[in-house]
Amino acid sequence: MESGLKKKWIKEIELGPRQILFGLEMDDARLTDLVLSCITEQCAMHGQAALSHIITEVSTRNSLPAPEILQMVFGFVHELKLCFYLDGRQIPALEAKQKLMAAPDTEIRVVLNKKVPAAAFKAVQEAFQQVGAPFADHEDQHAFAFAALQMFLQWHHDVKTFYARARTDACPGREQMKILLAFTGRLLHNQTAHAVLTDCFKQLDHLPGVARTFQTIRAFYTKDIGFWKQLVQTMPQFGENLPRITENPDAAAAYSRLAEIVSSSHPFDQIQTAQALFKIVNTCHKQIESQKLENCRRQAKDKIDALITKLTADMAAHDIDPDLRNPILLHLRQTRQKFYLLPDIRQVNRVCQDAVDLATDQFEELTDT
Repeated sequence: MESGLKKKWIKEIELGPRQILFGLEMDDARLTDLVLSCITEQCAMHGQAALSHIITEVSTRNSLPAPEILQMVFGFVHELKLCFYLDGRQIPALEAKQKLMAAPDTEIRVVLNKKVPAAAFKAVQEAFQQVGAPFADHEDQHAFAFAALQMFLQWHHDVKTFYARARTDACPGREQMKILLAFTGRLLHNQTAHAVLTDCFKQLDHLPGVARTFQTIRAFYTKDIGFWKQLVQTMPQFGENLPRITENPDAAAAYSRLAEIVSSSHPFDQIQTAQALFKIVNTCHKQIESQKLENCRRQAKDKIDALITKLTADMAAHDIDPDLRNPILLHLRQTRQKFYLLPDIRQVNRVCQDAVDLATDQFEELTDT
């Protein structure tokens, strides 16, 4: 995207004190307020302001010459009211001019130069070192603040995403996430470097704890959520077999502890424990389900065998032609062999009942003719 800056404007920039501007319909103080308010507004919203955006915004809104506005911004840098940044590094006005001359679309960023006291900044650095922030050793306040701002923005975005999922899937952590969203919201209300550092300093006592809470929530919703959903979905199935599970002391104790974890509002530090307990209960559950399936297959086979015996006798009593009765009986025998290939009780019962209904209907049709 082109910046809209022209090389002619850039070439004419004077590096030094701002000159009195002539030919404008408003005085220099008024223009100063317009430019600074635009920069302040953008920094409050985004932490930094794009130089090209400032020029376009002020000139468009107020029908003012863009070259004079550009000159004024460079004058503010000379007066130490502003700083230029490029790729996260502070650069002097001369370098900024050279970069723009070489490529007018270079993304020069403008930052308000107000700083917090050195002692406050040091305390904030130490707090971020405690939470392992990768930028904690940055000595430049503005670079540090902007890196912290990006971290808080990412936290806020991630927690909003996790919260939406928690509400949909009834997952834990919603109260903790409300606290995180309120915390990041306070830190993001004014995104200038000075405001970010000042707010961090005010929150020094809470920052390490909040960071740990975020890391815990993020780990759960990025790494453990799959297991948690499986656990929640499987617990009712375990409940169906609870009388049998309680016959196994280890499985019974594991189920009881799992139920406590699932109902906890803060289960995050118990995920590994839950995984181990789940294996114990699930192994017992599968053994019970396997036994139930075998019993179901046996009962279905016995039902088909009983029907074959009954139909054989009934067909003989009605003197039904073997060519008519044999296909009915053959289908029943083939169905009986299928039971051991079916993976669950529902399918066994359905296939068995379908075969019984079909054979019964076919026999009735034969006897009605």
